[in-house]
Amino acid sequence: MLDQTWLVAIFQVLTLTQTVVGYRWPSPQYDALEGLLYEGRRRDGSNLASIQHPCKNRPGSRASIGAEWLRLAYHDVATHNIETGTGGLDASIAFELDRAENFGNGMHESIEDFETFPSKYISRADVIAIGTILGVASCGGPIIPFRGGRIDALSADVAGVPEPHQDLETHTEIFRRQGFSQEEMIGLVACGHTMGGVRSSDFPDIVPPQDDSERFADFDDTHEFDNDVVVKYIDGTTQNPLVVHANMTLNSDLRIFESDGNATMRRLASPEDFSSTCGTLLEKMLNVVPSNVVLTEEITMLPVKVTDAHLTIENEQLVFKASLRIAQPISAPNKNRLVKIFWCDRYGANKDCENRTGKTAGVASSPRIDDPQVSPLTFRAGFQFVHYDFIVPIDTEESLSKFWFEVDEKDGTKPKRHDNDGEGYVLQQDNVIYVPRLSSISFNREDRTQKTYYITAGVKSGASPSRVYMSAFDSATDAFSTIIDEDVDMALNETLPSAAGYTFYSASIESPGTQLTVDLHAVIDGETYTEDYMQTFFVAGRTPSTKPTNVTIVDIVPPTKDLDSSATANILSLDIIIGLLALSAFIF
Repeated sequence: MLDQTWLVAIFQVLTLTQTVVGYRWPSPQYDALEGLLYEGRRRDGSNLASIQHPCKNRPGSRASIGAEWLRLAYHDVATHNIETGTGGLDASIAFELDRAENFGNGMHESIEDFETFPSKYISRADVIAIGTILGVASCGGPIIPFRGGRIDALSADVAGVPEPHQDLETHTEIFRRQGFSQEEMIGLVACGHTMGGVRSSDFPDIVPPQDDSERFADFDDTHEFDNDVVVKYIDGTTQNPLVVHANMTLNSDLRIFESDGNATMRRLASPEDFSSTCGTLLEKMLNVVPSNVVLTEEITMLPVKVTDAHLTIENEQLVFKASLRIAQPISAPNKNRLVKIFWCDRYGANKDCENRTGKTAGVASSPRIDDPQVSPLTFRAGFQFVHYDFIVPIDTEESLSKFWFEVDEKDGTKPKRHDNDGEGYVLQQDNVIYVPRLSSISFNREDRTQKTYYITAGVKSGASPSRVYMSAFDSATDAFSTIIDEDVDMALNETLPSAAGYTFYSASIESPGTQLTVDLHAVIDGETYTEDYMQTFFVAGRTPSTKPTNVTIVDIVPPTKDLDSSATANILSLDIIIGLLALSAFIF
């Protein structure tokens, strides 16, 4: 059993040790991808992981959701051609479901599972990749490293998915074109068929229906991601319908598995080799992309993360909102932890804490503690997230230039400063801000998916902008169809009186999607100021309202590289986390 003291020690070491260099806030794409991967949900709380986790089947059909997500990903990848550099994981599968090679209710259901989760910084193809990683992890499979930045196709790619009736030569050539060797082909099929099976409604020639009712033939005897599909094949007791079918033409798995004299399958009969091989092959598969796509660095978990930091106006008061997310061991939560926010003024006599005087405040409400099962990746690493929310009143004449946090674990150790590796979390500008309290959504009475968003931005009074506009984006649409990507000019809203030093500009835009985000721009004296990636779900009455906390003026040492500061730049590799947890379990 894992010792709590040892687990806490591991946690402290990991959070104080920089394992990957490069992350600096703000990094909106990294933050968005990391959030969906390790929190399993989008910004409004809707959870992708919970559709499938823990290792669920479809109601009624018994089909493994994780298996369906994995199949969708491979079928998307299958269009890749290593010679032309085209095709790959690009979400073109959404436009290819009418092909016989992509037949099956599970393909359509998987697109429906994924369609509400893309955004400006998370492509549809990235959602498919993340879903695959979550599904495999949820069912006990390897933790697959993830890189983002896939680019979505807006039309179908060429056909190319292997089908059961094709011969071995054809299958081998198809996998070669995709970039896989014969040994990798065998491994991918085994890894892909460790979960799920075949539905009679999808492939009646392989699994005939019985008494007009649907049948489901599993690939192996277990529900989890394990090597049972290999072991049963090697010992001759397999039930895999693509191995034991009476019609040898349909036994595609058999032809592939035995194509090298069963050498690869015998190796994969080792659970360790199976897990390692599947992790490597599935990572390679998910990274098969068109040649013009450059993927990001590996997205790993941030032990301390700043989210939702922005200025806005509520009840005619300028306020600053931010959250600090801290990962803590599931088995050793700290209810005594004290977190404070500090900041420097942007303007005035104490600009940038020049006189070593700054401001501080405590949390606005009790910490929000996530369910440990929010993502199978985070759960398997032994962590859960705690969110500390701040809302502080800001003097318009002084504003805010940069902020940071101090975390006191109340365990006798020195409080730890989190300040973006000594740089502070710098607020890039305050000339244009998003005001969700003065924005709204109107639903179409005949089509509830069609919505009109009325967006309001605040621009500093007296600024005389030559243009105020918003860039609206929404790719989370039905069946991955329409993408909203357009600029809309915003007009002075004369019905809204100025407040807190800002004048208001508004515009409207229609979208059938669920993840509309807006970038707000103000062109002032030839320079464009931007408030990036503002969410539109929480507008008007949906906007959470919390009374701002009291502010205290304190003597302060502003962030600097010379200080002993941590950093949210510290990134936790799941390989390291799980390895240390396994080691601690072994020791104790």
